[in-house]
Amino acid sequence: MVIFLGLACLIGGFIAVMPLFMKKYTVLKNIDDKISSYKIIIGLAILIIGAIKFIFPYHRSGNPLIPIFGDFLPSVLAILLGVFISIEFLETLKGVKSNFAGKLKKMLHKYQFPIGFAGILFGIFHWCFYKIVFF
Repeated sequence: MVIFLGLACLIGGFIAVMPLFMKKYTVLKNIDDKISSYKIIIGLAILIIGAIKFIFPYHRSGNPLIPIFGDFLPSVLAILLGVFISIEFLETLKGVKSNFAGKLKKMLHKYQFPIGFAGILFGIFHWCFYKIVFF
């Protein structure tokens, strides 16, 4: 699961910060066009991986804090990035379109780039230093 959570944070962060660099690098516009039809699936996959790792963190280590907090920040970032990427689909679900969903969407779009860069950073950290507590 270390590989999946790190990869989810990297992909989600990349998708979140891509609009920042699209004007300078045209290849990113082509990538965005190719993955646009799959963004809902990608977002839901990132959301599910983040939620699973948030509920069931797993590390075999002598440090007692790692089972509790070992995947805390990477999984929270994966959840936020998954919600950000698939927010349009989540709003179409019955009972989700509410005042809270609107505020969440506004907040995620406001902090899109910091959350994206943090997702990339913690995705790399989680791959390289997965036995360290990130809380």
